[in-house]
Amino acid sequence: MTNMGVEPDESCKDKDDNEATPKNRKKTVIIGAVGAVVLVVAVALFVFLYFLPYSEAKGEYDAALEQFNAEVTALEERNSELDDSIERLSQVVSAEGLPIDELLLSVAQDVIKEGQEYPKDSAPAAPEPTLSIEGVRSATSDLRDLTKSVSEMGDYDDILTKVNDTETEFRSMIANFSTANAEVIWVNVDQENTVLRFVAKLSNPNNYTLRDVSVEWTALDAQGAIVGSHSGSQPDIPANGFVYYVGGAGSANLSGTPANVELKVTADGLLTNREAPVISVENVQLVDNGFSWYTVTANCLTDTEIKSSQVDGQFIVKDASGNIIGADFWSADNLPDTIEANGRFGASMDYFDLPTIPQSAEAYMYYRWD
Repeated sequence: MTNMGVEPDESCKDKDDNEATPKNRKKTVIIGAVGAVVLVVAVALFVFLYFLPYSEAKGEYDAALEQFNAEVTALEERNSELDDSIERLSQVVSAEGLPIDELLLSVAQDVIKEGQEYPKDSAPAAPEPTLSIEGVRSATSDLRDLTKSVSEMGDYDDILTKVNDTETEFRSMIANFSTANAEVIWVNVDQENTVLRFVAKLSNPNNYTLRDVSVEWTALDAQGAIVGSHSGSQPDIPANGFVYYVGGAGSANLSGTPANVELKVTADGLLTNREAPVISVENVQLVDNGFSWYTVTANCLTDTEIKSSQVDGQFIVKDASGNIIGADFWSADNLPDTIEANGRFGASMDYFDLPTIPQSAEAYMYYRWD
């Protein structure tokens, strides 16, 4: 018996495929729509929950960073201002040929050293923001705290004032420096014995003591010819003050009879802040011994130990009108080599045949440095 096969109906298969296609398309559309909605929702959530808050936080951070950088720049400028001030002072006191001694220069050098060693502030690094919103906000908060801290750094007012005032002071003393003014205020010549005596006033116009000044006097006769001269250093001249200089010579050191004396400064000296021994003169007495003989006595007190050979005494006698009528220089020939601090010594000078009756006397004790 023959097995009769039945061929599959192709038309039925195509029918089934055609019937499935619309369903698949609908499913695909639904899935796509759902995916689109999910994507939109995800983007919206990202924008509203992260991007916008992060952008806002990052904007606040950037503004805080700008303010922080401004304060850092201001601090760097204050540091530079201090450095520049120190450099200007250094240039002033390191110039050559200054009319200032090492002791006084050391005052400025100490200020320079103080400025160089003064602790300068430096700003810390800014905190970096993270990708999290809270991280950015935390960095912003830290940055604002650092900005306030940096704004309070660099308080150099005290040292800046000290450096700048020192520069101004030293520039002024250098620019306005002037050597001593030497003025002869009295001249007397003993014609019979050919003895010259004169009184000069050495004035210091500076605001600091003037040391190492040297002067030279020249004695001229009536025809203007030189008949004698002498040069030598003078004691320290106090700031805006003066010292008297009694000079002269006897016949052994004069080649003729003087009629006039000229005095000039031969060494300008240096400004100093050294303190010379103070030799106080007390109880100056003018004694009339009779027969036109007068004696001036004085009690002296030194505040520090001194060498008697370096004591320079000046005695001046005046008449009733206050005019000088006699003067002489004094040296400590009869004193020990050293006089201790708070030590006392006496000094005296004799005068004979003064032109008028003396009414007062003055004595000055100066200290000449070696």
